[in-house]
Amino acid sequence: MTQTVEPATSTASRIPALPGLDATWRLARDGYLFGTRGFRDVDADAFRTRLLGRAVVVARGAEAAHVFGTPDAFSRTGAIPRSVMHLLQDEGSVQQLEGPRHEARKRLMLDLAQEERGGLVVAFREAWPQVAAEHAHRPVPVRQVASLALTRAALAWVGIRTEPADERALCEDFDAMVSRAAAIGPLNWAARLRRRRTEAWAREVVRDLRRQGDRATVAGRLAHHTEDGRLLDESVAAIELLNLLRPTVAVARFIAFAVHALHRHPDWASQIRGGEPAATRWTADEIRRFSPFFPMIGGIATRPIELHGARLAQGQWVMLDLYGTDHSAELWERPDVFNPGRFATASPMTVVAQGVGDPLAAHRCPGEQATADLLVATLELLTQGPEYAVPEQDLRISLRRLPAEPEDRMLVVFGG
Repeated sequence: MTQTVEPATSTASRIPALPGLDATWRLARDGYLFGTRGFRDVDADAFRTRLLGRAVVVARGAEAAHVFGTPDAFSRTGAIPRSVMHLLQDEGSVQQLEGPRHEARKRLMLDLAQEERGGLVVAFREAWPQVAAEHAHRPVPVRQVASLALTRAALAWVGIRTEPADERALCEDFDAMVSRAAAIGPLNWAARLRRRRTEAWAREVVRDLRRQGDRATVAGRLAHHTEDGRLLDESVAAIELLNLLRPTVAVARFIAFAVHALHRHPDWASQIRGGEPAATRWTADEIRRFSPFFPMIGGIATRPIELHGARLAQGQWVMLDLYGTDHSAELWERPDVFNPGRFATASPMTVVAQGVGDPLAAHRCPGEQATADLLVATLELLTQGPEYAVPEQDLRISLRRLPAEPEDRMLVVFGG
């Protein structure tokens, strides 16, 4: 890989270096705790190291989040491996754009993801009991149920009708894109083949929407979106359609952690069951803060930046430790304790599980508010019906597995 050559004005050496020539093995060993253990070893909130031979600065905390969230300070291009990028973003998508084109496309995605999110939540509330009934009376991983319910809801939300078999296939494809993003070798290759299959399906959807002249549905608005007076390239429109659907299905991982949290903290489950709206919203925010979702995000500095008293050169690769920031004692009192009550005073915008900065100007997930709303709906559904039981199982969560989930995949039995 090409390494950044820093100019003489760079003072990156002021950031302590992690011991060793390359920390790739530590990342594989430590998973979500890679940053936390590194910060402990250097006794600082940032360190220098190499990953796959490439120089990188890893940082956490309020200052790092502020710097990383500065508009146009970082580019995503080249900041994550292509194997990950293809599954979670892909070339030409909004996440890969910069400057005015990024702002224009991001505004569209925000309009679709935020202004129309009420319809998504309504569709999910309808889909959840249907899918739960389809999986009743046998142990089933919550993520399996949630993924199918979210797929059904997302397709209805954007205005796409599918056959049940196609719905299940899309659900499995979307789940594989997230589950295998951090994998290497055959598992990643298989997921990328699934991605290509869904891209072909999405291109056909875009063609159909354009032939029908559909500009009323969410998918139709996207298919007919223009930039510089021209319709989006068919492949790009298809990718952006997937960027509405796939992240919605990824919320299934938070839903599994929601079931885990309610099981481990019945006092908060009782408050939600009692109809306390504040407790419900606080619990949704604490699930997003506390749970291991994506461990880090990366960026390439588009100009010299200041971080922890050091000047980092343009072109410097920087990684913001999301999990470490959400568990930082600088930002959170007793960060490793699950306590939704902290949001009586804390701002949910301080949670960086889905990126940092202004959603329009920076690279924060445009679907963050939809995620929070879906979790609120989930908590209400879990505490008000349909009924479910949690059988005996291993509820430990390994932070070495990327992405993380309970050891036995958080099994439940619906219907008793």
